[in-house]
Amino acid sequence: MMNIGGGMSLSKQQHGQVLFQFDASYEVSYVNYYRGNELADPQLIITLEKGHERQTFAFTNPHFNDVDRNLISAKGLYVAAVKQNPFGQNQVEVGDLKDGLAYFTARNVKNITPTA
Repeated sequence: MMNIGGGMSLSKQQHGQVLFQFDASYEVSYVNYYRGNELADPQLIITLEKGHERQTFAFTNPHFNDVDRNLISAKGLYVAAVKQNPFGQNQVEVGDLKDGLAYFTARNVKNITPTA
C-alpha cells in the first residue's frame, strides 16, 4: 500500500552524501529566482556569507511548494546542508531558526563562488 509508483521504496536512513554544510551563522545575503523559459531551466541563486567568507550556489530546476513563503521573503532562514542523493535529486536542507528544517530538491547544485 505504501509503495506508490511501483519503484523501490527508500528508507529515511539513506540520506546520501553531504556536499556542503552550514550553520546558522551563515547569512543569506542574496537570492535570485529565475522561473525559466523554453531555452533555459529554472534556477535559484543563493549567496551565503559569514564574516569575510562568501559562497554562492546555483540550484538548477529547484522544486519547492512556494518560493516566496519558503525561502525568499522569510526571515531567519539559512541553508543548513546540500546533500547529493545517489537515488535521485540533490536535497537542500533549509534551517528555520524557530521551527527546524525544511527541504527542497534541485536537479543540479553548483558552487559558483566568484574568486576574489
